[in-house]
Amino acid sequence: MATPAVVVERASKYYGKKGGNDYKPVLQNLDMTVERGTIYGLLGASGCGKTTLLSCIVGRRHLDSGNIWVLGGKPGEKGSGVPGPRVGYMPQDIALVAEFTIRDALYYFGRIYGMSNKLLAERYDFLCDLLELPAGDSFIKQLSGGQQRRVSLAAALVHDPELLILDEPTVGLDPMLREKIWDYLTELAAKGTTVIITTHYIDETKQAHKIGLLRDGQLLAQDSPTDILRRFNCDTLEDAFLKMALIQNENSRTNRRRSTLSSSPDVIPESSIVNDSRFQSTEDFNVVTSSRDVLTKQENGLELKSKRTGRLKAVFIKSIQQFSRHPGGLIFSILFPMLQVMAFYSAVGRDPKGLHVAVVNDEAASIPMGNELCKTSNLTWVAMNEEQICEYHMLSCWFVDEMEKRGIIAEYFNSTEEAKIAVAARTTYGAVHFPTNFSSALALRIADGYVEDDIVEQSTIAVWLDMTDHQISNFLKRSVMKTYESFTKRAMSACGINEDLVQLPVRMMTPIYGSLEPEMVSYMAPGVMITIIYFLPAIVTSTLMISDRLDGVWERSAVAGVQPKEMLQVHITLQSAIIVLQTLEMMVLAFVGYALPFKGSIVTCAILLFLQGLGGMCYGFLLSVLCSSFTVAFFVATGSFYPMILLCGILWPLEGMPWALKQVALMLPFTLPSRSLRDLMERGSGITDYNVYIGFLISIGWIILILTLCFLRLKYKKS
Repeated sequence: MATPAVVVERASKYYGKKGGNDYKPVLQNLDMTVERGTIYGLLGASGCGKTTLLSCIVGRRHLDSGNIWVLGGKPGEKGSGVPGPRVGYMPQDIALVAEFTIRDALYYFGRIYGMSNKLLAERYDFLCDLLELPAGDSFIKQLSGGQQRRVSLAAALVHDPELLILDEPTVGLDPMLREKIWDYLTELAAKGTTVIITTHYIDETKQAHKIGLLRDGQLLAQDSPTDILRRFNCDTLEDAFLKMALIQNENSRTNRRRSTLSSSPDVIPESSIVNDSRFQSTEDFNVVTSSRDVLTKQENGLELKSKRTGRLKAVFIKSIQQFSRHPGGLIFSILFPMLQVMAFYSAVGRDPKGLHVAVVNDEAASIPMGNELCKTSNLTWVAMNEEQICEYHMLSCWFVDEMEKRGIIAEYFNSTEEAKIAVAARTTYGAVHFPTNFSSALALRIADGYVEDDIVEQSTIAVWLDMTDHQISNFLKRSVMKTYESFTKRAMSACGINEDLVQLPVRMMTPIYGSLEPEMVSYMAPGVMITIIYFLPAIVTSTLMISDRLDGVWERSAVAGVQPKEMLQVHITLQSAIIVLQTLEMMVLAFVGYALPFKGSIVTCAILLFLQGLGGMCYGFLLSVLCSSFTVAFFVATGSFYPMILLCGILWPLEGMPWALKQVALMLPFTLPSRSLRDLMERGSGITDYNVYIGFLISIGWIILILTLCFLRLKYKKS
């Protein structure tokens, strides 16, 4: 007697946390046998466990107890070919890449199975005719639901497998087409293919050789349709199913009355599950060999490598097509870094322009021309008396002139009260007051050194600022001080007096690093470049991974034999190429387009940025395995982005933080790497410098840590 294609023995599968109130059965002590070369119709309402059972058969989920053998081996065992090319699997969801055309979808799975282009073309033409598919260049996302299901079915049939597992393949299809599909499945079974099919249309399973009726995780019966109708004395399978459901309910009530030990009577206690399996391993099972191209232990290394190469090629082509046909992804990955860098360099670090300041000049008001004198463009004089002795006169106009050279626009008011009101009304950013005897009092102060308090008061310029805008107020304070410096130098030079006489007795010498007039953009640029190169790959990676998982593409590819590490290898390769491009974009814009200072090694800078991009990609992997949806992933990414930006020292020095918080900030992914990049750019430090190589070590350390967390999550994730 031939060995069955599928044997399920006392299988139980639960969901929820063991021991908790939500720990309930999906499958209960289920026995099921599917002979080779037959069509097995699995019937049951939504939620009864059909899809879970099929996932266990193809090796994507594991039983809590019991055993499953498929095509002579246990799913997932080395050499079983399950998951792999021996199975054709059509899940309940469409599970196809939306950016694929119909031809792309079939060729993708054909390449995974190692089919030649010639054979693929033949099967494609045949399946298009059989399933009445639209034009091959039609995109999946543009098809109707019924058309998408037909393409999904074609993808399961493309390699003519030994075992076909079809989860509701005929939902929403035309009755004539459903009949045509059943006729084809009957032909396949006659040639030796085993078919397991679930369907909502109970009556159409009359064409199956055997049907199983599944309800609440229990298989109520499995036999040929004719025998089931005879046994329950019914004319339709719906009536037979109803009778079995009533019997199950009655038995459940009886069991409830008899049992007081279990708070959940529908759950079969573990002690009642008999694990007297007839077959404990592949060696104990009579393996039936097949003439088809399957994975076996006898395959040599070259053949295994060839199949792996085919899978990598399929996934690589799939990823290229998926990415290149998504305009939003292309813009986000290629153009968005450029736009972000350009926006940063254009908007940040430049001195504010066009700031209006209220000026009250009582000195100018005391002469006939008043403030009009200060508005004249000819302010090249310091008035001399008739004896040609240097005499300071209307120096307040010189001060205003120097102030306007720095981009500060003077608006004249008659009183300090009016000027303060203008500041309060936000029409000006500050107010400046010159006393009536400003020039003469300043001359006395310079000449005598020691003067009365009223002379000091008359020679002092009063300034009021709106301090609610921190950046502008600090800029105005700095500008006023710089204005005073240039104003006094001009006045002293005009009279032939040493310029340093009235300067602050502190001289800032040539800096050891940087310049006397540092730009904010130079300080922030390293951190901004690293945050951009880190978070863009994180968002792209998590989006693609979650998209494939939610659409079922990853699951279906895994059933076809693609290993997770192969999908990761392809993604890492493509994403690394994109990170290289993003790195070059930012460096060209920064160091060529905006002429940022750079004294270190360009190669070292590029490697550090590339490592940060890899770290962001790994963070995207972590988000994809931890988050169940795009929304959660975006929330987590955004929620982690802002704390890292605030703590990494870009916006405020770490030295201003509490000690404990500073230690946390130093361990973040791009705090020390930002410092390393800054030292490369402005100090010219080398890779052997501690402040540089510590950034590399932190980057590599975070990559290793995140990949370890991903591995642990995948390893211990409940299946």
